[in-house]
Amino acid sequence: MCFSASASFTAAAVLVPIGIYGTHIARTTDQKAYAPLAMTPAFFGTQQFVEGLQWTALDNGGLEPLGTITARGFLFFAYCFWMIWIPFCAYSISKATETEAMQKRLKWVWIIASILGIGFYIPVLFQPMLVQPAVEAGRIVYNVDTVWHNFVNTEPVGQLVYWGFIVLPLVALKDKGVKMFGGLIFISIFLTWFTHSQAFNSVWCFYCAVLSIFILWIINRPRLKHA
Repeated sequence: MCFSASASFTAAAVLVPIGIYGTHIARTTDQKAYAPLAMTPAFFGTQQFVEGLQWTALDNGGLEPLGTITARGFLFFAYCFWMIWIPFCAYSISKATETEAMQKRLKWVWIIASILGIGFYIPVLFQPMLVQPAVEAGRIVYNVDTVWHNFVNTEPVGQLVYWGFIVLPLVALKDKGVKMFGGLIFISIFLTWFTHSQAFNSVWCFYCAVLSIFILWIINRPRLKHA
């Protein structure tokens, strides 16, 4: 989380069990297509745990090698994993809710987003010196100095491309609950952009982590209808 180590570890302790529980519900209520989405809070919790370790490193004067490992770990989620996972969740859900044509479109979105996400992360993985995490105004800022990252992090076109691969696959689905989740992520993007643009990666991932709790309601709807 973008506030402190204790807040990050607390978020992890809440989100990981929610993800595990949601996945259990998805599998026991014949919603296997929703299982990847149900796991999402657990992955957000893992990312928050990694950022808690990053806070620990920074609070101890840039403790190494912990600082380098956790910076790359956090950015793996921010730059690569979510670009792959969220479109994959949409594609998985489409198998149960969408036409074959829409399934094919979402599959290609997932493939292209995965290629971009992997390409985006490779410089961070193999050149850790490019990443300079620091605390500014009480938030962690992950400074990554490459032409590609500067384009995506600071240029409107680059940001829209990244955000589009996260939001559009969700709002393209027929499921109103998933559409709403995509809409909430869209709102969180602009809220973060207007309030914490400098520390966008950290703050936005925090907002999304909180919003991922909404997934539990999406997965639990069949049980609520029969309650």
